[in-house]
Amino acid sequence: MIIKSGYFSIMLISQVALLAITPVIFAITVGNENLVITRLNIMIIWIFQVGYLIYYMHKPTRELSAILKSFSGTTPLAAPPESKKEIFGIQVGKELKRITDSISSLRLQKEKEYQLYHKCIENALTGLLAIDESGKILASNKAFSSILGKDKIESLENLNELKEGFGDFISSINEETRKMITVVNNGKILKIYLSISVSRQDNRIIRILAIQDISNEMAIQQVETMQRFVRMMSHEILNSVTPINLLAAGLIMKHREGSPCRECGNIKGLNNNETLDVLDAIKKRSKGLAAFIESFKKTYNIPEPVLQETDIEDIFKQISYLFREQLNLQGIRLETRHDKDIQSVNADRKLIEQVLINLVLNSCEALKSVKSPVISLSSYTSNGRLVIDVSDNGSGMDTATLEKLALPFFTTREKGTGSGLFFSRQVMRLHNGDLKILSEKDNGTTVRLVF
Repeated sequence: MIIKSGYFSIMLISQVALLAITPVIFAITVGNENLVITRLNIMIIWIFQVGYLIYYMHKPTRELSAILKSFSGTTPLAAPPESKKEIFGIQVGKELKRITDSISSLRLQKEKEYQLYHKCIENALTGLLAIDESGKILASNKAFSSILGKDKIESLENLNELKEGFGDFISSINEETRKMITVVNNGKILKIYLSISVSRQDNRIIRILAIQDISNEMAIQQVETMQRFVRMMSHEILNSVTPINLLAAGLIMKHREGSPCRECGNIKGLNNNETLDVLDAIKKRSKGLAAFIESFKKTYNIPEPVLQETDIEDIFKQISYLFREQLNLQGIRLETRHDKDIQSVNADRKLIEQVLINLVLNSCEALKSVKSPVISLSSYTSNGRLVIDVSDNGSGMDTATLEKLALPFFTTREKGTGSGLFFSRQVMRLHNGDLKILSEKDNGTTVRLVF
């Protein structure tokens, strides 16, 4: 509570009284020539009194001005000492100190809240980026750079490098937008969920981007969907193929026993032997189709890996033995580079060998029209993780093709099914690893297995 006091009034009256008395004393001494020096001293005192009165009147104003500036936030908040009892006759020292303490506490609280919000945003798994209407980056967090594989996002041009037209698309958005995009980041195909909100601040248009890497979720959902589809199709096809196979076998047996049934007499235009050949072909084809379906099911129902220490150099040798004939036939040179410091990897040998077989087959296909074709198998460590690279000097792939590799059954091979790459990705996921594809048009391809 502000308390009125007479201190300021007493001091002011005293100053005015002295200021009034001094000229009177000066007037008394005017008639005495022996008091010249006294009169001079009285004049100096009077001038000093006037100056001090002006200073005294302005001092509270200066103090109050400094405090009000502190309240505005333009200067550090400074509380007046409690010894300063009055301003213009009003005792405000304690009250102003209480106010300044409260404001200082509020500022400190707001600063702590800001630091907390900043820390939450900086450590969020969702990538956040704020840009103005000119495309200038106002703020971003670590997750945004990490998801997109960039050390620092300095401008929208950095986003155009990841995906053609990506930055231009963002700068053209003027309303809330949600979209899923595919980005190739260091050979890894990412499915990014993008959310853009637009707001105005200080007459500027601010766009806030939020991105999430949903690649793993999409992959899991994709695998589950494919597994359900394969089970359904396998069930329906096998239910149709099995009776055909049994019927064909029964008809063959009857014909060979010389007692063909009336309903299944000779096929029009064919003699008995030719009919047997046709039935036999139907039987073999239906059995082959059933076997294919069973094999196809295995591709999408990969068993849990049996992890054990597996010698990498020995796997490379097995691959070279398996492909020796095909490599010689195509004139392909196989190079192997093995880090001697890495003896083994904790993995399912059968599954990893099958992955490498699939990848080498893909490389052989890509090298059919290449002069001096080379396939390279190499192992090394990167960032504390074991890496196996399968590289070739084929024609490579452009970004558009790389993005399509995330689609089930997509293949660049003329007679391929796309199941090999799908199988390889699932095997690496079951090993808590990753599969990346690094490729440029006319600069070859490297498939990287990260354990």
